Amino acid sequence: MRAAGRPEVETSGGRVRGVEVGGVRVFRGLPYAASTAGAGRFRPPAPVTPWTGTREAAHFGPSAPQVPAPPDPLFDWYGAIEPTSEDCLSLNVFTPGTDDARRPVLVWIHGGAWAGGAGSAPGWDGMRLARDGGVVVVTVNHRLTAFGYLRLDQDDERFADAGAAGLLDLVAALRWVREHAEAFGGDPDCVTIVGQSGGAAKVSALMAMPAAHGLFHRAVAQSCSGSLRVAEPNEGQRMADGLARQLGLSSANGVALQAVPVERIVGALAGTTRSFRPVIDGRNLDQHPFDPSAPAISSDVPLLIGTTANETTLFLAADMRNFSLDLGEVRRRLERFLGVGPGDTDRILEAYRADRPTASPSDLLVAVTTDYHYTRNTLTEAVLQADSASAPTYAYRFDWRTPVRGGVLGTPHTAEVPFVFGTTEAAAGLLGRGPDLEPMTRTVMATWVAFARTGDPNNPHLPPWPRYDATGRRTMLLGLESSVSADPGGVARSALDDVPPFDYSRPVSYPLP
Repeated sequence: MRAAGRPEVETSGGRVRGVEVGGVRVFRGLPYAASTAGAGRFRPPAPVTPWTGTREAAHFGPSAPQVPAPPDPLFDWYGAIEPTSEDCLSLNVFTPGTDDARRPVLVWIHGGAWAGGAGSAPGWDGMRLARDGGVVVVTVNHRLTAFGYLRLDQDDERFADAGAAGLLDLVAALRWVREHAEAFGGDPDCVTIVGQSGGAAKVSALMAMPAAHGLFHRAVAQSCSGSLRVAEPNEGQRMADGLARQLGLSSANGVALQAVPVERIVGALAGTTRSFRPVIDGRNLDQHPFDPSAPAISSDVPLLIGTTANETTLFLAADMRNFSLDLGEVRRRLERFLGVGPGDTDRILEAYRADRPTASPSDLLVAVTTDYHYTRNTLTEAVLQADSASAPTYAYRFDWRTPVRGGVLGTPHTAEVPFVFGTTEAAAGLLGRGPDLEPMTRTVMATWVAFARTGDPNNPHLPPWPRYDATGRRTMLLGLESSVSADPGGVARSALDDVPPFDYSRPVSYPLP
């Protein structure tokens, strides 16, 4: 018997009972694959064992094992996780109705590089996006760090997919969405994958993954950093051997590593400086996602892609003295961060000073590091997709500025995400509580929803938004008064052309002391 106000849906695993909040039907912690503990560790996701009766779906499932992020009022809305467990392959569905309306489906793939985060963070509560956007929102947990991306002995078939296990989790989640979208009021033929930061790298990898082909129809990549490349086999082997040594094992043997308590592995990961990430294995990935070219299998996938204006201020905010540096200190940090000599550092700084004559030294540090760490890779991906795909690419820069910390953060990394979901109150530590939050939310949410519906982000809140291409590089500057600009900041950014692209294999991530 159905409980009053408790929506129920039949899934392939069994019946589930969610909750209804503010006119939105919410189903949390729905398993899309079996536990990855024990014999499932490092192996591809296995089917769920069906249950009898009705499964309660009012609470989030466990988060994937990971090294927890320290508390931070700027970041808690983004990085908060549930208690962790290897039984973590679950997803959450937010829908306006479990009817036959066939709404667009947005599958949110959380950030946190390849190492942290969860689909349950307050910033991606999908209730308002589902209600106001008229879409079905799905947020996903999947395996992270070494549990998801550890290259193991290729001679043991059981572990041949270990270097891409976390991506295979996402493929399994997308298959679940295809199978169940209609039951939750969605359209299995109108699925958009959306990711920000590390989530954008996952979106990019899925675009290149044959197993994911056809499971989504549009893609949104927000603030790409290391999205162009994954790990090559030799890097994956070095990472695996290093973890084995930390755990006192003679080699990265799958059976031996399955016997190590999860807490010991997480403890060993806390001492690493490099990020585990998917490995080219010739099985699941046979090339880098966007190096040297865009993935041909996603040439028919429309892409919405962009950055925030001042990405790296989020990380510099760990010490507010970073916003009052002298030019000598900025020069020293950039030389180390970019891995270039003094002459190249001076040349790059001069190019940015010419573009921003009134900028302070700290402003220059933010501009250069934002371009190096995020903008260049994001626009490289945009150009490659635009030039090789039959489907359109649209590029944006998010320009709304937060007033917190006296306004010095400008438009930091992650700032656009709460406007997509309508969760600005949850992110008040980053965004404040000003009167422009609501109009900005309406603009951004309408933009993402329009793209999910049609593959085109144009909507009445914006001026006409042309497609992106390598010639015009026309970019929407998203703000309270949005406008289109041709290659904003491109002249200064060209000073970085001789610097190798940022890659997750680098142990130094941010321009801190």
